[in-house]
Amino acid sequence: MKYKICEWEDNGYHDSYFYGVYYDTDTGLMKEIQLGATAYAGGGYSFGVGYEMPTLEIIEKCRVLLAAHIFTVISNAEYRDVFLPEDAKEKDTVRLLVPHSGMVMVEEPCQKCEGKGHWQNPRRAEDKRPCFACHGRGRMRLKEKARAADGKILRFTFPVDTVFTVQACTAFGTFYRNGYNKPNRSNRSVLSIAGDGQLYRIPLAKLRMDRDPMPEEELRQRAEALSHEHQYGAMFGCKAWLSANFIQVVLGRHAQHVNRTFEKAA
Repeated sequence: MKYKICEWEDNGYHDSYFYGVYYDTDTGLMKEIQLGATAYAGGGYSFGVGYEMPTLEIIEKCRVLLAAHIFTVISNAEYRDVFLPEDAKEKDTVRLLVPHSGMVMVEEPCQKCEGKGHWQNPRRAEDKRPCFACHGRGRMRLKEKARAADGKILRFTFPVDTVFTVQACTAFGTFYRNGYNKPNRSNRSVLSIAGDGQLYRIPLAKLRMDRDPMPEEELRQRAEALSHEHQYGAMFGCKAWLSANFIQVVLGRHAQHVNRTFEKAA
């Protein structure tokens, strides 16, 4: 048998398309179908004959499938956030995935804060804020390369798993709202402070977050909790509101029946 789960409408620029999700007892899976569209004739706007309202048993089977889907999605997202981050915020700690080498640059005291690393409010002694120019370091990097006594350019190499503290995450290139080029790992770099207190610019593609992913058991608990919201449209890529959620209808009727039974017993 086939049990209808939900329906939604996808409003396009010229036409609207109508979709639905149903549970098939023969396969034990939920499937998405296109019910109809304004772009062609013959389609309907909702489920027709041959589809039943879900029972509580069917609802639980669908919820289990939804929980498994949510677990897969948030597990993949957690892996990307830790090992393949697209962004980094100030004071985050990051770790090198591969060795990183570069040239040592000459630095001088910051002229904005006179090397103090902070701005002092002249009216309130307790009001100190990190200098926006040097990010609170008190030193500014010049474009000049540092050299040894023999004139050779000084270089540095950081091994894998070196930990840095993020000062800022910047993107290079031109970005437009509707353009194909968006800020991501391949065009972002991180201004980071190493253990020696020096500031280094490292491509984000070489870095991961300095933490472990959330434990699997915690992710499963989160997926289990989210599955009780019964948002089956999102499981199939629905980005609009649901025009009908038959599971919520059945659960609402069941809750009313339980309340009436409880009131009669009382």
